Amino acid sequence: MEKIRIATRQSKLAQIQARMVGDLLKETHGLDYELHFVTTTGDKFMGDLSKVGGKDAFVKEIESCLMNKEADIAVHSMKDVAAILNDGFAIPAYLPRADIRDIVIGKSLVALPEGGRVGTSSCRRASQIRATFPHLEIVPIRGNVQTRMAKITEDVCDSVILAKAGIDRLNLMKEVEEVLEPDMLMPAVGQGAIGVECLAENKELIVLLEKINDKETEVCLNAERAMVRKLDGDCHTPIAGYCEVTKAGNLRFLALVAEPDGTAVLRARHKGDYEKAEELGLEVAEDLLNQGAADIIKRVKEGR
Repeated sequence: MEKIRIATRQSKLAQIQARMVGDLLKETHGLDYELHFVTTTGDKFMGDLSKVGGKDAFVKEIESCLMNKEADIAVHSMKDVAAILNDGFAIPAYLPRADIRDIVIGKSLVALPEGGRVGTSSCRRASQIRATFPHLEIVPIRGNVQTRMAKITEDVCDSVILAKAGIDRLNLMKEVEEVLEPDMLMPAVGQGAIGVECLAENKELIVLLEKINDKETEVCLNAERAMVRKLDGDCHTPIAGYCEVTKAGNLRFLALVAEPDGTAVLRARHKGDYEKAEELGLEVAEDLLNQGAADIIKRVKEGR
C-alpha cells in the first residue's frame, strides 16, 4: 500500500482531523494519503437526528465507502460513533485524546439573565444546563462549528455550547468566553477522541493502524462505551461521562444520567484497574441503574 484513502465528512473540522491521522500515518509508515469526502445524512438533515438514525446518521454513508472499497479508512469524532459498532467494522486506532471539556461562545452562562438563550442540540448539555440554570432557555441548533457560532451574530442565541477539542483544532479559542469544568457540564462519552475505522477483515491494515494507536485513549473509551452499552443509551439519551488515567496508573470514571428537564441528575464515581476498563464501565452503569437510570432512559426513548 503506497497511498491510503481516508473517508471523511466535508466540514473544516472533519478535514483537520482526517489530516491529523493522514500525517501520522505518513510519519510512521511513509504512506501518502488522499481525502475522500462524504456528505452524510447527519450533515444534510438539520432536524431531530433521532428521526434519521441518531449517531448512525454521521457514520453509515462513510462505512458504505469502506465496504465498497472507495476508501481504506474513516476518521471519526468518537462522540459521534454509536457504542455498538456496526458488524464488519473495527476501530484499531485512536489518536491521543484532546481536552474533554465544553466551552461557551457568546455570554458566560452565569451572566445570562432570566430567559437567556443557550444554543445546543445536545440533550446531554441541555439537561445539565436546565439543572444548574433553570432560568435559561435552550434553543436547538445544528450544523458545523462555524454555523452554530453564527447563531450569536444572527441573534438566535446569546450563548452557544461547543466541545473545546474542536475549537482548539480550529484555532478558535480567541472566540471563547468560558471553559466549563466537568463538575458544571460533564462531557459526552468519547468527547475529545478521534478514532480510525476500517473493515474488520483487513488484517494487514489493522496491523498498520495499531502502530499509531494511543493505548491510554483506547482504554478509557473502552470503559465509557461499555457503560453506554449497558445503559442501552444513545446520543439522544441524557448520558454523560469520562474515564481518565490517574497519576497512580489506575482508572477513574465519572458519569451521570439526567432527566431531560434537569429535575434529577444521577451521578456515579468509581475507580478501577487499568487492565479492567470494560468491567469499570459496567460497574458505573450498574450504579446508575440502581439509582433509577433505566426509567429515565426508557421515558426519553418512548417520548421521541
